[in-house]
Amino acid sequence: MDTVRLSPTQLGYPAGMRELWRIWRGLLAACAPPPALYVRGVLPARRGVALVGTRKPSAEALAFARRLAAGLGEAGYAVWSGGARGIDGACPEAALGAGAPTGAVLAGGLDRPYPEEHGPLFERVLRQGGALVSLYPDGTPHRRPLFLRRNGVLAALTAATIVVQAPHISGARSTASAARRLGRPLGVVPHPPWCPHGAGCARELGLGARPINQISDALGLLAGPSPPRPQPEPAAPLLHPGDTEIVTENQALDSEEQVVFEAVGPAPQHVDELCRATGMSCSAAVRALLTLTLRGVVVEGPTGHFRRRPL
Repeated sequence: MDTVRLSPTQLGYPAGMRELWRIWRGLLAACAPPPALYVRGVLPARRGVALVGTRKPSAEALAFARRLAAGLGEAGYAVWSGGARGIDGACPEAALGAGAPTGAVLAGGLDRPYPEEHGPLFERVLRQGGALVSLYPDGTPHRRPLFLRRNGVLAALTAATIVVQAPHISGARSTASAARRLGRPLGVVPHPPWCPHGAGCARELGLGARPINQISDALGLLAGPSPPRPQPEPAAPLLHPGDTEIVTENQALDSEEQVVFEAVGPAPQHVDELCRATGMSCSAAVRALLTLTLRGVVVEGPTGHFRRRPL
Protein backbone atom coordinates (compact mmCIF):
# COMPACT_ATOMS: atom_id res chain seq x y z
CA MET A 1 0.00 0.00 0.00
CA ASP A 2 1.32 3.42 -0.98
CA THR A 3 2.09 6.20 1.47
CA VAL A 4 -0.01 9.35 0.98
CA ARG A 5 1.16 12.80 2.04
CA LEU A 6 -1.66 14.70 3.79
CA SER A 7 -0.93 18.43 3.92
CA PRO A 8 -2.50 20.92 6.35
CA THR A 9 -4.47 22.50 3.49
CA GLN A 10 -6.18 19.26 2.51
CA LEU A 11 -9.60 18.12 3.62
CA GLY A 12 -9.23 15.45 6.27
CA TYR A 13 -6.10 16.86 7.91
CA PRO A 14 -6.68 16.12 11.63
CA ALA A 15 -7.73 19.10 13.73
CA GLY A 16 -5.81 17.65 16.65
CA MET A 17 -2.55 18.23 14.81
CA ARG A 18 -3.29 21.94 14.69
CA GLU A 19 -3.84 21.88 18.45
CA LEU A 20 -0.51 20.13 18.94
CA TRP A 21 1.14 22.72 16.71
CA ARG A 22 -0.14 25.52 18.97
CA ILE A 23 1.65 23.85 21.89
CA TRP A 24 4.84 23.94 19.83
CA ARG A 25 4.06 27.44 18.53
CA GLY A 26 7.14 29.10 19.99
CA LEU A 27 9.33 26.57 18.24
CA LEU A 28 7.68 26.40 14.89
CA ALA A 29 4.99 29.00 14.20
CA ALA A 30 7.45 31.60 12.93
CA CYS A 31 9.22 29.15 10.64
CA ALA A 32 6.73 26.66 9.27
CA PRO A 33 3.06 25.73 8.96
CA PRO A 34 1.73 22.59 10.69
CA PRO A 35 3.52 19.52 9.37
CA ALA A 36 2.28 17.17 6.70
CA LEU A 37 1.27 13.71 7.81
CA TYR A 38 2.26 10.58 5.94
CA VAL A 39 -0.53 8.02 5.95
CA ARG A 40 -1.05 4.48 4.76
CA GLY A 41 -4.58 3.15 4.88
CA VAL A 42 -7.62 5.07 6.09
CA LEU A 43 -7.73 7.24 9.20
CA PRO A 44 -10.47 5.67 11.37
CA ALA A 45 -13.67 7.73 11.47
CA ARG A 46 -14.42 6.48 14.97
CA ARG A 47 -13.25 8.43 18.01
CA GLY A 48 -9.84 7.18 18.94
CA VAL A 49 -8.26 6.14 22.23
CA ALA A 50 -4.49 5.91 22.68
CA LEU A 51 -3.47 2.88 24.76
CA VAL A 52 0.18 3.06 25.73
CA GLY A 53 2.60 1.47 28.13
CA THR A 54 5.94 -0.12 28.77
CA ARG A 55 7.68 -2.42 26.33
CA LYS A 56 8.32 -4.86 29.19
CA PRO A 57 4.92 -5.29 30.86
CA SER A 58 3.95 -7.81 33.47
CA ALA A 59 1.75 -10.70 32.33
CA GLU A 60 -1.16 -9.24 34.29
CA ALA A 61 -0.78 -5.80 32.68
CA LEU A 62 -0.57 -7.35 29.23
CA ALA A 63 -3.77 -9.33 29.81
CA PHE A 64 -5.58 -6.25 31.14
CA ALA A 65 -4.42 -4.19 28.15
CA ARG A 66 -5.87 -6.77 25.78
CA ARG A 67 -9.23 -6.81 27.63
CA LEU A 68 -9.31 -3.02 27.63
CA ALA A 69 -8.53 -2.75 23.91
CA ALA A 70 -11.10 -5.39 22.98
CA GLY A 71 -13.75 -3.75 25.17
CA LEU A 72 -13.14 -0.31 23.69
CA GLY A 73 -13.24 -1.74 20.19
CA GLU A 74 -16.53 -3.50 20.88
CA ALA A 75 -17.91 -0.24 22.30
CA GLY A 76 -17.27 1.54 19.00
CA TYR A 77 -13.88 3.21 19.52
CA ALA A 78 -10.74 3.01 17.41
CA VAL A 79 -7.69 1.90 19.37
CA TRP A 80 -4.44 3.74 18.63
CA SER A 81 -0.92 2.98 19.77
CA GLY A 82 2.71 3.58 18.95
CA GLY A 83 3.03 0.06 17.55
CA ALA A 84 5.98 -0.79 19.80
CA ARG A 85 6.66 -4.01 21.67
CA GLY A 86 4.74 -4.83 24.83
CA ILE A 87 1.56 -2.90 25.60
CA ASP A 88 1.64 -0.97 22.31
CA GLY A 89 1.67 -4.20 20.30
CA ALA A 90 -0.87 -6.14 22.36
CA CYS A 91 -3.60 -3.48 22.19
CA PRO A 92 -4.04 -3.27 18.40
CA GLU A 93 -3.99 -7.08 18.18
CA ALA A 94 -6.87 -7.30 20.67
CA ALA A 95 -8.81 -4.47 19.02
CA LEU A 96 -8.44 -6.11 15.60
CA GLY A 97 -9.68 -9.35 17.12
CA ALA A 98 -12.79 -7.45 18.24
CA GLY A 99 -13.34 -6.19 14.68
CA ALA A 100 -12.39 -2.58 15.45
CA PRO A 101 -10.27 -0.36 13.21
CA THR A 102 -6.96 0.65 14.68
CA GLY A 103 -4.25 3.23 14.09
CA ALA A 104 -0.53 3.26 14.80
CA VAL A 105 1.78 6.27 14.83
CA LEU A 106 5.33 5.32 13.88
CA ALA A 107 8.53 7.24 14.50
CA GLY A 108 10.04 6.84 11.05
CA GLY A 109 9.13 6.08 7.47
CA LEU A 110 6.10 3.84 7.00
CA ASP A 111 8.09 1.64 4.64
CA ARG A 112 10.29 0.66 7.59
CA PRO A 113 8.15 -1.18 10.16
CA TYR A 114 9.48 -0.78 13.68
CA PRO A 115 9.94 -3.13 15.33
CA GLU A 116 10.47 -5.35 12.31
CA GLU A 117 8.57 -8.26 13.83
CA HIS A 118 5.41 -6.12 13.86
CA GLY A 119 5.36 -5.93 10.07
CA PRO A 120 2.57 -8.55 9.86
CA LEU A 121 0.60 -6.70 12.56
CA PHE A 122 0.83 -3.44 10.62
CA GLU A 123 -0.31 -5.20 7.44
CA ARG A 124 -3.32 -6.52 9.36
CA VAL A 125 -4.09 -3.00 10.60
CA LEU A 126 -4.27 -1.86 6.98
CA ARG A 127 -6.29 -4.85 5.77
CA GLN A 128 -8.93 -4.25 8.44
CA GLY A 129 -9.51 -0.62 7.52
CA GLY A 130 -7.05 1.15 9.83
CA ALA A 131 -4.07 3.41 9.27
CA LEU A 132 -0.37 3.84 9.84
CA VAL A 133 0.72 7.45 10.39
CA SER A 134 4.04 9.24 10.61
CA LEU A 135 5.45 12.75 10.55
CA TYR A 136 8.20 11.48 8.27
CA PRO A 137 8.38 10.33 4.64
CA ASP A 138 9.30 6.85 3.52
CA GLY A 139 12.96 6.08 3.96
CA THR A 140 13.31 7.93 7.28
CA PRO A 141 15.08 5.71 9.85
CA HIS A 142 13.66 5.40 13.36
CA ARG A 143 15.81 7.57 15.65
CA ARG A 144 15.50 8.52 19.31
CA PRO A 145 14.22 12.12 18.96
CA LEU A 146 11.54 10.98 16.53
CA PHE A 147 9.99 8.70 19.15
CA LEU A 148 9.44 11.69 21.44
CA ARG A 149 7.68 13.64 18.70
CA ARG A 150 5.66 10.54 17.77
CA ASN A 151 4.19 10.47 21.27
CA GLY A 152 2.77 13.97 20.91
CA VAL A 153 1.16 13.06 17.58
CA LEU A 154 -0.42 9.97 19.16
CA ALA A 155 -2.06 12.11 21.86
CA ALA A 156 -3.16 14.72 19.32
CA LEU A 157 -4.89 12.22 17.02
CA THR A 158 -7.01 10.67 19.78
CA ALA A 159 -9.83 11.75 22.06
CA ALA A 160 -8.21 10.33 25.21
CA THR A 161 -5.07 8.55 26.39
CA ILE A 162 -4.86 5.61 28.79
CA VAL A 163 -1.54 4.48 30.27
CA VAL A 164 -1.77 0.79 31.13
CA GLN A 165 1.62 0.31 32.77
CA ALA A 166 4.66 2.58 32.82
CA PRO A 167 7.77 3.05 34.95
CA HIS A 168 8.51 6.43 36.48
CA ILE A 169 10.70 7.40 33.52
CA SER A 170 8.93 6.27 30.40
CA GLY A 171 8.05 7.15 26.83
CA ALA A 172 4.42 6.39 27.69
CA ARG A 173 4.53 9.24 30.20
CA SER A 174 5.54 11.65 27.44
CA THR A 175 2.31 10.69 25.65
CA ALA A 176 0.43 11.32 28.89
CA SER A 177 2.11 14.71 29.23
CA ALA A 178 1.08 15.65 25.69
CA ALA A 179 -2.53 14.61 26.39
CA ARG A 180 -2.53 16.72 29.53
CA ARG A 181 -1.19 19.77 27.69
CA LEU A 182 -3.81 19.27 24.99
CA GLY A 183 -6.55 19.18 27.63
CA ARG A 184 -7.56 15.64 26.64
CA PRO A 185 -8.94 13.10 29.14
CA LEU A 186 -6.14 11.04 30.65
CA GLY A 187 -6.55 7.76 32.50
CA VAL A 188 -4.06 5.35 34.05
CA VAL A 189 -4.30 1.86 35.43
CA PRO A 190 -3.34 2.09 39.13
CA HIS A 191 -0.23 0.28 40.33
CA PRO A 192 1.46 0.14 43.74
CA PRO A 193 4.13 2.85 43.90
CA TRP A 194 6.72 0.27 44.89
CA CYS A 195 6.10 -1.66 41.64
CA PRO A 196 8.85 -0.33 39.34
CA HIS A 197 6.99 -1.15 36.12
CA GLY A 198 3.96 0.83 37.30
CA ALA A 199 5.48 3.63 39.36
CA GLY A 200 4.84 6.08 36.54
CA CYS A 201 1.12 5.33 36.75
CA ALA A 202 1.12 6.18 40.44
CA ARG A 203 2.81 9.48 39.58
CA GLU A 204 0.25 10.25 36.87
CA LEU A 205 -2.58 9.69 39.36
CA GLY A 206 -0.94 12.30 41.57
CA LEU A 207 -0.97 14.70 38.62
CA GLY A 208 -4.72 14.31 38.17
CA ALA A 209 -5.20 11.35 35.82
CA ARG A 210 -8.32 9.28 36.37
CA PRO A 211 -7.96 5.67 37.56
CA ILE A 212 -8.96 2.97 35.10
CA ASN A 213 -9.84 -0.27 36.89
CA GLN A 214 -12.27 -1.73 34.37
CA ILE A 215 -13.76 -1.06 30.94
CA SER A 216 -16.59 1.03 32.40
CA ASP A 217 -14.00 3.44 33.81
CA ALA A 218 -12.49 3.86 30.34
CA LEU A 219 -15.92 4.47 28.81
CA GLY A 220 -16.67 7.00 31.55
CA LEU A 221 -13.39 8.77 30.82
CA LEU A 222 -14.42 9.16 27.19
CA ALA A 223 -17.97 10.21 27.98
CA GLY A 224 -17.08 12.77 30.64
CA PRO A 225 -15.98 16.37 30.10
CA SER A 226 -12.36 17.12 29.36
CA PRO A 227 -10.39 18.20 32.42
CA PRO A 228 -9.30 21.83 32.69
CA ARG A 229 -6.00 22.46 30.98
CA PRO A 230 -3.31 22.74 33.66
CA GLN A 231 -0.36 25.06 33.74
CA PRO A 232 2.65 23.55 31.96
CA GLU A 233 4.57 21.23 34.23
CA PRO A 234 8.30 20.54 34.29
CA ALA A 235 8.96 17.88 31.70
CA ALA A 236 9.85 14.45 33.04
CA PRO A 237 13.10 12.87 31.86
CA LEU A 238 12.53 10.75 28.78
CA LEU A 239 14.00 7.48 27.67
CA HIS A 240 15.57 5.80 24.75
CA PRO A 241 12.89 3.78 22.93
CA GLY A 242 14.12 0.69 24.78
CA ASP A 243 13.09 2.24 28.12
CA THR A 244 16.44 1.29 29.61
CA GLU A 245 18.47 4.43 30.16
CA ILE A 246 17.78 7.97 31.23
CA VAL A 247 18.45 10.66 28.66
CA THR A 248 20.03 13.58 30.46
CA GLU A 249 20.90 17.00 29.12
CA ASN A 250 24.36 16.02 27.93
CA GLN A 251 23.65 12.50 26.67
CA ALA A 252 22.88 11.32 23.16
CA LEU A 253 22.55 14.73 21.53
CA ASP A 254 23.38 14.85 17.85
CA SER A 255 25.73 17.55 16.59
CA GLU A 256 23.01 20.13 15.80
CA GLU A 257 21.25 19.60 19.14
CA GLN A 258 24.54 19.99 21.00
CA VAL A 259 25.35 23.26 19.21
CA VAL A 260 21.93 24.73 19.99
CA PHE A 261 21.97 23.47 23.58
CA GLU A 262 25.31 25.19 24.19
CA ALA A 263 24.00 28.43 22.64
CA VAL A 264 20.89 28.61 24.82
CA GLY A 265 21.47 30.55 28.02
CA PRO A 266 19.51 31.15 31.24
CA ALA A 267 17.79 34.25 29.78
CA PRO A 268 15.13 33.87 27.05
CA GLN A 269 16.58 34.10 23.53
CA HIS A 270 14.57 34.36 20.34
CA VAL A 271 14.96 31.61 17.76
CA ASP A 272 16.32 34.17 15.27
CA GLU A 273 19.04 35.12 17.74
CA LEU A 274 19.96 31.46 18.18
CA CYS A 275 20.16 31.04 14.41
CA ARG A 276 22.60 33.95 14.20
CA ALA A 277 24.65 32.65 17.13
CA THR A 278 24.96 29.14 15.73
CA GLY A 279 25.02 29.91 12.02
CA MET A 280 22.29 27.32 11.52
CA SER A 281 19.23 27.60 9.30
CA CYS A 282 15.91 28.31 10.94
CA SER A 283 14.58 24.83 10.15
CA ALA A 284 17.67 23.11 11.59
CA ALA A 285 17.60 25.21 14.77
CA VAL A 286 13.88 24.57 15.17
CA ARG A 287 14.35 20.80 14.86
CA ALA A 288 17.01 20.88 17.54
CA LEU A 289 14.96 23.14 19.83
CA LEU A 290 11.96 20.85 19.50
CA THR A 291 13.95 17.83 20.62
CA LEU A 292 15.61 19.74 23.47
CA THR A 293 12.24 21.05 24.64
CA LEU A 294 10.65 17.60 24.53
CA ARG A 295 13.53 16.30 26.62
CA GLY A 296 12.91 19.02 29.17
CA VAL A 297 16.39 20.57 29.08
CA VAL A 298 15.22 23.71 27.28
CA VAL A 299 11.98 25.51 28.12
CA GLU A 300 9.82 27.94 26.17
CA GLY A 301 9.47 31.50 27.42
CA PRO A 302 7.63 34.25 25.57
CA THR A 303 6.56 33.24 22.07
CA GLY A 304 9.59 32.37 19.98
CA HIS A 305 11.99 32.58 22.95
CA PHE A 306 13.82 29.78 24.75
CA ARG A 307 16.02 29.40 27.76
CA ARG A 308 17.94 26.60 29.40
CA ARG A 309 15.99 24.82 32.11
CA PRO A 310 17.49 25.50 35.56
CA LEU A 311 19.11 22.45 37.14
